[in-house]
Amino acid sequence: MATEVKDSLRKLNEKENGNSRAIFYKKPIKRDNYNLNIQNIDTPQELRRQRLLQFQKRCRDSTFNVRRGILEDAFNSEDELDEDMEIDESNKKRNYSFKRYKCYANQLMMSEWMLDVPQDFVEKWIMVPCPEGKRILLVACKGITKAYNKRGNRLGKFYSALPGGNPSSHRGNCTIIDCIWIKQQKIYYVLDVLAWCNQSLINCDTEFRFFWLKSQLQEIKELQERNMPLNTFPILSLPNISCNLDVSSELANLPNISPLDGLLFYHRDGQYTKGRTPLVTWLKPFMLTEVLGIFMPAPFDEKPDGYIDFKYYILNSKAKKRKEELETQTQMDIADENP
Repeated sequence: MATEVKDSLRKLNEKENGNSRAIFYKKPIKRDNYNLNIQNIDTPQELRRQRLLQFQKRCRDSTFNVRRGILEDAFNSEDELDEDMEIDESNKKRNYSFKRYKCYANQLMMSEWMLDVPQDFVEKWIMVPCPEGKRILLVACKGITKAYNKRGNRLGKFYSALPGGNPSSHRGNCTIIDCIWIKQQKIYYVLDVLAWCNQSLINCDTEFRFFWLKSQLQEIKELQERNMPLNTFPILSLPNISCNLDVSSELANLPNISPLDGLLFYHRDGQYTKGRTPLVTWLKPFMLTEVLGIFMPAPFDEKPDGYIDFKYYILNSKAKKRKEELETQTQMDIADENP
C-alpha cells in the first residue's frame, strides 16, 4: 500500500510540474488575474492547488508512513567518524567532491512562482519573508548536526542545541528542519520542520507545523548562541505573517533579516511535500504591488535594472536558472569522471 501511494504521489507531481510550465508559456497571465476578489478558479495553478489539497486529505495516513523513512535514514547513517567540518563554499569546485546522500536528495519542499492570486489568499495563506541564502536540510541525530543541500550533498557537520544535535543531547533523538543558510553572517534561518525529536510532522498542516516550530525554537534559548560548546551557529526563526493582516505594515516593521530575497506564501492546510508544489508560492518584494496590489515600503519596492513586468521577469529567471543548472550538472559530471 505504501509503495502504491508513493508511486501515485511521484506520478502526480511529475505530471503537474510538466503541465504547469507548458501552460504558462502558452497562456501568459493577465493583469486581470491580479485581483484579490477573483471568482474564477479555472486557472491551472488554482486547480492544481485544489486537487493537491484533496489528494493530501485522502492519503494523509499513507503519506505519513511513506515519508517517515527519512527518520530511519538519519539513524542508519554510517558517517559519524568522518572528520568534522564547517560549511565552506569559497571554492565552488570543492562542492562537487562532497559525499552525496541519496536519502536526503530532493527532500526539500520547493515553491512555484505565484502565477495567479489564490482564491482563498486572505483566509488561507501565510507569508514568510526570506533572506538571501542557500536552502539547507539540517539533520540533528546521534549527537551531531549535519547540513545537506537540495541535491543531498553533505556540506558540513557541527554541534547544535537541536534535539539530537550535540553530545549532551539524547543520541536517540532526531530532528530535521528546512533552513536558509546565510554564509556571510553564519546564521541558519528556519523555514519549516519535517521532524522534531523523533516526531514526524510531514503529514501535519502548515499552520500546525509553524506553531510547533515557533514554540520549540523559543523554548531552546541556546539556539540563539554562537560558537558555544553545544551550539556552533545561531538557528533562528523567521516571521510568519498572516495574509489577513495589514501586510504593508508588517513588512515595514520586519526584524533585520536583510538582504531580503523574496517572500514565500504557504497554504495553511498544505502538508510538507518534497519537490515543487502550488501550495507554496514565491514572489520578489518589488512584485507585491503589481501582483497583489500591496504597497511596499522602501527599499523593498526597488526594481532591478531593465525590469519590464512580472511576466517577463519570470520568463528570464527561468531561462537563467535552466542555464545555471545545466552548467552545474556538467561540472558535477566532470567531477564524477575525475575523482
